[in-house]
Amino acid sequence: MKLEYIGKDDWGKHTYKDENGRYWKDETPHQEACLSLYSVIPNTYDGELAYPISQIYKDKDIEIEFINGRVIDSPYQFEYMLLGRLQMDCDYYLGNGNRYANHLWAKNEIEQIQKMKELWNGFPDNEKPEWLTYEQILEYERKMITDII
Repeated sequence: MKLEYIGKDDWGKHTYKDENGRYWKDETPHQEACLSLYSVIPNTYDGELAYPISQIYKDKDIEIEFINGRVIDSPYQFEYMLLGRLQMDCDYYLGNGNRYANHLWAKNEIEQIQKMKELWNGFPDNEKPEWLTYEQILEYERKMITDII
């Protein structure tokens, strides 16, 4: 069976389509070693999970080939999202937020920057976000904390 990645549905499920036009959803896109494909009802991009592939093809040995490879979510997906949220809060705080600390996730400038540093330092070197450097976090710190002390 050849599967082509179509995208993420509204629930964040990785959706594939096989050579016969049948849709499949990957229930474990964050685990490279574990594959858990489900059929979809109705057979549409936004359909619901139905039956595991192992149940549908229980009497057959089936080989799965991912066209262009299987898409795996980063195990740091939540941390990336939170760091992005914290950065947006800082931008708003320094702009239209009029430096009002309650607009920050942490409700406090020092704790906000500490959390950003903690998240950034928690990523392995090869997983550091490209869209935010540690130097940029230090610049937020300078603008938000040094200026108020």
